[in-house]
Amino acid sequence: MHELIEEALKGSAKPVYLIEGDEYLARASARELAEALVPLNERALNLIVLDASAGAREIVSHLATVAMFPSPKAVIVEGAESFAEEVDAAAELARARDLWQAKRPRDAARRLLKLVRSAGWGALELAFGGKSGPSAAKWRKEIGAAPEESDKSWLQELSSSAVAQNLSAPPEDLQALLDLFERGLPPKTHLILVAELLPPRHPLVRLAQERGAHLKRRAERRGRGIETLDISAVVEQELGPLKKRLARDAEQELLQRLGGDLRLIAAELQKLAAYVGEKAAIARADVEAIVAPVREEEFFALGEAVGEGDIPKALQLLSDELRRKANASAVALPFLGGVAGAVRRALADSARYASLPERELGYNEFQSKIFPSLEEELSAKGQKVPHPFGAWLSYKRSRRKPREFWRRALVRCAEADFDLKNGADPRLLMERLLVEVCAG
Repeated sequence: MHELIEEALKGSAKPVYLIEGDEYLARASARELAEALVPLNERALNLIVLDASAGAREIVSHLATVAMFPSPKAVIVEGAESFAEEVDAAAELARARDLWQAKRPRDAARRLLKLVRSAGWGALELAFGGKSGPSAAKWRKEIGAAPEESDKSWLQELSSSAVAQNLSAPPEDLQALLDLFERGLPPKTHLILVAELLPPRHPLVRLAQERGAHLKRRAERRGRGIETLDISAVVEQELGPLKKRLARDAEQELLQRLGGDLRLIAAELQKLAAYVGEKAAIARADVEAIVAPVREEEFFALGEAVGEGDIPKALQLLSDELRRKANASAVALPFLGGVAGAVRRALADSARYASLPERELGYNEFQSKIFPSLEEELSAKGQKVPHPFGAWLSYKRSRRKPREFWRRALVRCAEADFDLKNGADPRLLMERLLVEVCAG
């Protein structure tokens, strides 16, 4: 990245760049590169940021238009993974949600319209939860993923706006962009593509490798645990201009509280910088004071370990949590809640699937024959509908033991809760409970 910026500053920039990787790092790198290409006083006219949902033809129109002043011009295209033939529907929904929240409704609408085009849907069908909007089950069947309940209001507003503006999905004509490069870009014009991941043989990957530069930006892990995630680039990006630094123990605490979401880490670093005021260093106490824990990976992993009867994994999760926090009592109660939650789910699933054949159903059979009724049941109760694959895994785990076992395990969790609140040793009690519940 440093070499590319040096080249840009010296006036020997390349016509096209593809930056792949984590969204936060890739977008930050694209902005940094564009700012090296385009002088500050020319950026209002010659630095353009688009979402890939605008379509190849609109991107071409911006690239083919000669800059108003004789200075470099850069066009950043974010979300370029949408040019892949097969896209991650859930990721596309999340991207559209982010665009809406960023006050870019037109980009959000076009991205969704492109996603649903294969089902023959238009702007009306985007009104999830409304009269014209397909159900969650229909979304999953036709698109591969469904919006969440919390998406209803903004999707209905987006749908109305898209209908009023007569918006439709842009034509799929990537060739128009490739043809422009064959003819040649106007002088000092540069395209910067930002994507989480594109197939290695995708035309845009080949274009960048043959005519420009292909860069990958990801936070590396030096080991298995979250504490080994390298966030130095994010820290430098957010704190460097403010001449502040993050203490090592503060960094570890931040990772334990937030996990690996770099965009969330960046947002919290901004808050921390404001919180410490004139102080040059952010300490662990500052992180503990204002950063709320949001990590959920451990509880998902704990549910898997209990459901699958994996004693070593369950004990390791407990040990990791105890190592992070000196107070065993502060660990035991939330951990017990995670165990009890996993047992309750297994008990409910065991009852729900009791009438199914003894042979274990494969995923495809479960999805086609069992999941629709599960989705209908949970929707009627106003409960969150899981992903079909997650529901299938829960079905498999519930079959590990008979229903009576899960009943006894739930009683054992209640007894452990009573013992904890009456002075029992937290670590020994939780280790014993995990062995009992996992081994059966």
